[in-house]
This record gives sequence, structure tokens and C-alpha cells, in this order.
Amino acid sequence: MDMFLQSLAQGLLIGSTYGLISLGMGLTYSVSGVINFAHGDLLSLGMFLALACFTAFGLDPYISVFITFPVMVAFGALVYRFLIRPLVGSHVLMVIQLTLGLTFIVQNGLLMTFGGMSHRVPSKIEADLILLGDSVVLRSALAVAFAVSVALAGLLYFVLTRTDTGRSIRAVHQNAKAAALMGISVDRVRTLTFALGVGLLAIAAVLLTPGTPLHPSQGLRYTVISLMVMVLGGMTNFAGILLGGLLFGIAEAFGTVYVSGTSGMIVPYAMFILVLLLRPEGLLKRRAS
Repeated sequence: MDMFLQSLAQGLLIGSTYGLISLGMGLTYSVSGVINFAHGDLLSLGMFLALACFTAFGLDPYISVFITFPVMVAFGALVYRFLIRPLVGSHVLMVIQLTLGLTFIVQNGLLMTFGGMSHRVPSKIEADLILLGDSVVLRSALAVAFAVSVALAGLLYFVLTRTDTGRSIRAVHQNAKAAALMGISVDRVRTLTFALGVGLLAIAAVLLTPGTPLHPSQGLRYTVISLMVMVLGGMTNFAGILLGGLLFGIAEAFGTVYVSGTSGMIVPYAMFILVLLLRPEGLLKRRAS
């Protein structure tokens, strides 16, 4: 029972960060219809920016977010404006090829800058532990990641439902042509949304960085996880995406604990296939009548 509770708690904590990463992809897709296959590599870029801040200024990754967040938002806006926007409305393979090309550019740029060895970014709370009851031990870094992810999800919900900017984003999501007729700048909203999605990656990057080995090729794993979680959530259902992230994290934790060897890594992917077969429309979407 103790092992079960420990695995459940570990899965919930890491799953919340998966949900936050996937929210960035889901937010972009819901407004522009673009699936960014460089998503995980942009997350990796954020992690290496945190490494650069530590190397240059000795900043804790949680402090470096005040530098990496605006840098990543600006980078996301530039990527959308000059690379993705010209291809919006083109065949979907064009955008896929573009973002895959961006993947290789980011990976090789990181490889040339930081080398092929794994790196670490230490944090003051990296080794701290939290004891829940008598049997559940949590890493403080994961607890912080969980709290920040939940808080950001709540903030995103507030922005989307209670602000003019959020209403513009939802209007473009529901019907871009009607939104344009109502005076909303669709291009500005899409640029802002893509930049915000990349900015979320900067925050997720500093939450994952403590205790995580960094390597330039790690981005593909996070891209695959983000795609799977987004599909689990129903592509554009933000609550479903968060739930999908938690479910994926729990499956990963239980697979690691209860399945011997590397076979445990198959568990979350098997769970994904099972859910896809039973609920192809997503975890929280209603079936078409």
C-alpha cells in the first residue's frame, strides 16, 4: 500500500508538469490549427537557457525564469510571425515539415553550443524532501512544479474566461472568420497565443530542470508526450489536457515501480492506446449522438 501511495503521489506531481507542457501545444493548436513538432525542443531550449543563466550569473533555475520567460515569449512571437504565419492555411504537411526543420535547428544549435555531454543545473531545493504521513516521500522540486502548474492552469482559465484578451482567443478558436468580422485581429491573436504557448514552456523548463539531466536530443521525448497528452485530452479541451497529463504521469510512475526492467516504460503508451480505443474523442468530450 505504501508503494502504491508513493507511486500515485509521484505520478500526480510529474503528470501536472506534463499537463502544463501539453497546454502550450493545445493552446497553439486550438487557435491556429498548427501542431508544433518542435514543441519539445523549444522546452529543451528553455532548459538550456536556464543552464546558461546558471553558468553566466550563478542564478537558481527558479530565479532565471524572469529572464528565460520574456526571451522565450519573444522567440515564439518571431517564430510564428516569420516562419509559421506564411504557411497557415497551407497543406498540413508544410507546417509539419517546417516545425520538424526547426527541431533539427534547435537540437544542432544546442549541440554546437553546449556539446554532447549531459548537464545539470543545481537548485537550492533540489535535495529537499517532503514527508507526507509515515510512508510518502516527495521531492520538493516536484511539489513546487505541481503547485506552479495548478496555479498557472487556474490563471490561464481566468484569462480565457474573464479578460478581453481571453475572449478574443476563444472567439478565434471558435470561428476565426466571424471573429475578424467583429473587429478582432486574428493574426495578432494567433501570434500572441503562439508566443504564450512558448512562454509556458519556459516556465515548465525551469520546473523540470532541477534534478533532470539535460541533453540536446531530449526534446523528441517531450514532443511525443505532449502530442499524446493533447490527444488524450481531446486536442482543444484544456481541462482534458490537464487530466491527460496527470493520467500519463500516473501510468509512467506505476509502470516504473510495478513492471520490471525497461518494460515499465511501455505502460503509459499502452494506456494511451487503450484510452484511444475506448474514448477516441478525448477523455472529457461527449460522444457525437
